Amino acid sequence: MANPFRNIRCINDPEYLEGQNTSKTLSIEFLPDGFVFSVMDQNRYQYVALEAYEAPNLHGVENYSPHIKDFFTNHLLLNQGFDKVIAAVYARDLVLIPAPVYSAEKQEDLFNTYAHPESSSRLKNEAIQIIDAQGIYPVPENLLNVCEEIFPSVRVRNQGASMIKNVMAAQKLEKWKADVVIHVKKSHAEILLLHKEKLIFYRSFSITCFDDILYYVFYVLEQYQKQAEKLHLTVLGELPMDSKGYTVLNSFFRKVSIPDANDMFKYSQHFDSIPIHYYFNLLNLNTCE
Repeated sequence: MANPFRNIRCINDPEYLEGQNTSKTLSIEFLPDGFVFSVMDQNRYQYVALEAYEAPNLHGVENYSPHIKDFFTNHLLLNQGFDKVIAAVYARDLVLIPAPVYSAEKQEDLFNTYAHPESSSRLKNEAIQIIDAQGIYPVPENLLNVCEEIFPSVRVRNQGASMIKNVMAAQKLEKWKADVVIHVKKSHAEILLLHKEKLIFYRSFSITCFDDILYYVFYVLEQYQKQAEKLHLTVLGELPMDSKGYTVLNSFFRKVSIPDANDMFKYSQHFDSIPIHYYFNLLNLNTCE
């Protein structure tokens, strides 16, 4: 089977690659256009590797999942033993249900009330205690099967739920503050709207260009009667600070910023070469456990 994945970023600590015996954590994000993974040395609490791959001809997690096993089992880093493996999977629909209302027996009905189930997927739920909610979301059955085969102890999470936890934890711990957060990826963007450090809106949108992001952001603000010129916007994901898009956002909002790397972790010096906010969610998955 031909390898459909194309490497778009590769950071490796040579000392780690030489085969030091250490406890390791593997974090993976499965996104619509491909996947990205990082390796953390647990002994040093330091990230030592990050690689990103896209699947140009296989858009959608469910479409490239059949190729994951061959790729992972033949990859120098991924075929090692890991003490912990976390896989965050993107889902177009993440339904947030207040914890007091959630019922495992009614999970499917609750999800179907707000979204449409995807074919060949399994519904899962995830507690999001920081907002007192349960997230219900579909995961492609073929991806679950291959992940559980390669990594029997894998902890499967929802990418959006992880994003909510990470953003809200940053607010609670006063790492950084925001009224609006956008997380930008190649074909989708997530918008989080906060009020007095509480989440009042979350959703993921498909995008094809930067104008789509502007449309959705201002649509959400209009629905909640918010004025951009009074709000602090935090940008996460693939939007460089020196880009035209960042400049445009800066002209609309009171303040626009990009947070620093989480100082809870250490980073190999090779991470200095990348805009670390591109991988905010991936590099904070360990804090969601």
